[in-house]
Amino acid sequence: MSTDPRIRRSREQLRQALASLLQEVSYESLSIRDITARAQVGYATYFRHYSDKDALLMDLLTDSIERLQALLPPGVDATPAEEGAVIFEHMAQSHHIYSILLHGEGTQRILDEIRAVAVGEVIRHFQARPDSQVPLEVAATHLVDSLIALTRWWLLSGMPYSPQRMGQFYAVLVAEPVRSFLEPRPVALAAQPPAGR
Repeated sequence: MSTDPRIRRSREQLRQALASLLQEVSYESLSIRDITARAQVGYATYFRHYSDKDALLMDLLTDSIERLQALLPPGVDATPAEEGAVIFEHMAQSHHIYSILLHGEGTQRILDEIRAVAVGEVIRHFQARPDSQVPLEVAATHLVDSLIALTRWWLLSGMPYSPQRMGQFYAVLVAEPVRSFLEPRPVALAAQPPAGR
């Protein structure tokens, strides 16, 4: 991530422009010129930051997911239902972005990239229980794919249940069964100073 404030400002303008336009028109119909006009950024400037339209969408989604991660309690401090409610509340606030990702044409590659990162994060935070009959990679993939499927259904059905209720569904259907096979990885202890210091 660049520390140059002008670069950060231009990228934020472009992300906000795309997010705004997605509430008005389909992703497929948007052109880069539409985005730069809304952002009040030069057309040539766009390509100093992004190679194509998908790259900007990926940046917008990455930024949104990082915001979600900052909202989630660290480790396993929250119950699965509380964690789920936070996830679905965030999805509701940015539903126009996630609906494009989960239903839009031409976004499968982006979804696959995000899915792979999410599976990796689950693997990084958990390990299989000693008596588990399910390998960690299988459980992590199931957790992420099930959350994506549940979110897709909810968004494309017009969000018929509240984020809190969806958090409960997520807990019962997805998180609690998967956690029965997993346990948190131990936190690495800081190196102890040599004796006598």
